[in-house]
Amino acid sequence: MELAKYAFFWGCQIPARLPFMEKSTRLALDRLAVGYTDLAGFTCCPEKSLVKNFNKEQWLLTAARNLSLAERAGLDLITACNGCYSTLKSAHMQLRTDHELKKRVNYFLQQVGLAYQGALKVKHLVELLHDEVGPGKIRSYVRKPFSGMRIASHPGCHMLRPSSVIRFDDPLKPAKLDALVEALGAHSVDYQLKMTCCGGALSHAGEEEDSLALTRKKLLELQKMRVDAMVLLCPACFIQYDQKQYLAQRRGERLNIPVFTYPELLGLALGLKREELGLESHRVATGDFLARWEQNLDRFGEVKQYLDLPAVRRCFECGACVADCPVAETTDSFKPRELIGRLLEGKIEELLQSKEPWYCVECHTCYELCPQKFGMEKVFGVLKRLAWERGLVPASIKGGIGTFLKTGRLGEPDEKNRKKLGLEPLPSGGAEDWQKLLEICHKQE
Repeated sequence: MELAKYAFFWGCQIPARLPFMEKSTRLALDRLAVGYTDLAGFTCCPEKSLVKNFNKEQWLLTAARNLSLAERAGLDLITACNGCYSTLKSAHMQLRTDHELKKRVNYFLQQVGLAYQGALKVKHLVELLHDEVGPGKIRSYVRKPFSGMRIASHPGCHMLRPSSVIRFDDPLKPAKLDALVEALGAHSVDYQLKMTCCGGALSHAGEEEDSLALTRKKLLELQKMRVDAMVLLCPACFIQYDQKQYLAQRRGERLNIPVFTYPELLGLALGLKREELGLESHRVATGDFLARWEQNLDRFGEVKQYLDLPAVRRCFECGACVADCPVAETTDSFKPRELIGRLLEGKIEELLQSKEPWYCVECHTCYELCPQKFGMEKVFGVLKRLAWERGLVPASIKGGIGTFLKTGRLGEPDEKNRKKLGLEPLPSGGAEDWQKLLEICHKQE
């Protein structure tokens, strides 16, 4: 592991109510060799919507004290809690830009042997993983990808806003958490209510039903879109979507979206076991999701030998060449983009048993139009190969391949008609030598 560059600020909620989130974060960062340490002396960040509204000076002084502890250790600060991030980043920004305020805060800090200079950086865990570790490096560490899984990200309000303070992703159309999800091999699903609040703050005000209404609205949209799971970072949002969803389930509501923190999914993809990560602490059951994931690992294992699945995903999302496919234009029986979508959903056996992949005539039109020079034909070529290996090919194709394997040709020369046309007999085809070559090749496999 690298030498510690960061002080990890865990906040209150994670150690107190979600220790499994702490465990998965520690394990994942260790696997990625990210150096961090725990500092003594941290208090609550403190939470903006409660403490700041009660006493702004106490809020700022408490945040400044936490920042100064990291500065004294010569470390930058990272946190996995959206609320802590928003508070610490906001206080950091205010103190760096208001010198009189900084002077006043330092007057009090000096009474306890501390000082705030403003030299450190405050980062969210998503910011660290995306901007410093990088999706590419994470992808290289993945051992058990989430291929075929549709996962919706919930960034939460305070990881992105106010943008005048946060400044690490688009506050209305964020992409960095989604990129991290896709680095694990999953498809990050976009959806209309992505940026709506979880409703947790309404619980603080005692408005439980209104709070649940916001939660329910997003979960119902995700169910309608057949999303496999939700991923987030904020502990308050996790409590809302996992624990409050569970309470709704108990009173008969048909809500069933498993909720994961990103470090949990990252840990699973890196090869950590669910027991190590503490997934049994979730209220909403995760078993069905994990079972589908394990099934997809088996299904996609063979396909991944031949296809770059991220390239297949880009092919599906683009679809620009579909209108130029001569077969799709002629017959309603061939819907190439729909077939690729089914492949990405893990419906591989279903595709292999159908005739649809054989509708691709390999005219290379899609390849020539493809901006990534991939072409849908590559997908259908792989499906045809796998179908042949399982004996799932149309009779006409099977007959043609059988003839080829016997003679090295797809048909014997019609010497009778050739003679009528005045053509000389062709030289012998060399089928015996060719078959010996295949036998040698087969023995080497």
